[in-house]
Amino acid sequence: MPRASLLLRLRTVQIRALTSLLDFLGGRSAGRNLIARLRSNRIVLSSLNDLLGFRRVFASFAAAQACASRYIHAGHEHPDEVRYHTSISGTVRESDYPLLFHLAPLAPELRHVFDLGGNVGNLFYACQTQLRFQATLLWTVYDLPMKKPLGEKLAAERGETRIRFANTLAEASGSDVFIASGSLHYFEQPLHELLRPLERLPSHVFVNRTPCSTGADLITVQDNHSYLVPCKLHSRTNIIAGMQSLGYELQSEWPVHELRLLVPTHPDLCARTYSGFYFRRK
Repeated sequence: MPRASLLLRLRTVQIRALTSLLDFLGGRSAGRNLIARLRSNRIVLSSLNDLLGFRRVFASFAAAQACASRYIHAGHEHPDEVRYHTSISGTVRESDYPLLFHLAPLAPELRHVFDLGGNVGNLFYACQTQLRFQATLLWTVYDLPMKKPLGEKLAAERGETRIRFANTLAEASGSDVFIASGSLHYFEQPLHELLRPLERLPSHVFVNRTPCSTGADLITVQDNHSYLVPCKLHSRTNIIAGMQSLGYELQSEWPVHELRLLVPTHPDLCARTYSGFYFRRK
């Protein structure tokens, strides 16, 4: 193994070990207080950031991506990511049930659902097993261009004609339901800024499986072991206030216990669970 490659692997191991240690400390009240005090010292914080490498806080997605690429080049296009989401298409996860609960009374009248970051359409197949959507429903998925042929191939194999793949976010205009499940944290823009340009706002908006900050927004890198991706813990307060500015009311909120994403230097601002939200337009 080349010396440079070995050093990079050892550095990655060191970053993950320190992250695990800080996550362990951050899970305890005394540890959170200690880390918050250390963070308040600029010299100590600078040293911690150097040691944490790609697991620190960044000013932007571009800065996070530039750092992550020095360690692992792959991101959402990695075969492991695609393979995983294809394998769970049709599987109802624990965190899907609050979404299903709120979708159920809407299902008979749904004409158009827009699925932001819907991968190969796995959420459609999961919901379909429980809700049995009308034959006239249009479920539109918006994701990376390389996911589109994979999703179309899966739909053809299953004989499913209700699912299609969008080329732009603008195609969400006029949808009955807008869903961002497991995807909002991969967008640097706040939810209300993603929706604001639409000609006609969706009637119902669901956010599910997203990590939130209890304080300010936090941009970091999510470590998926074989690939790294920039992500943002959007401020819970800002999510709600932003949606209210568009005329939406928060109808429901729920914790997602099956997932967690902590920022090692900010355990006091990271919820120990992911979150879900349901907004309805007035």
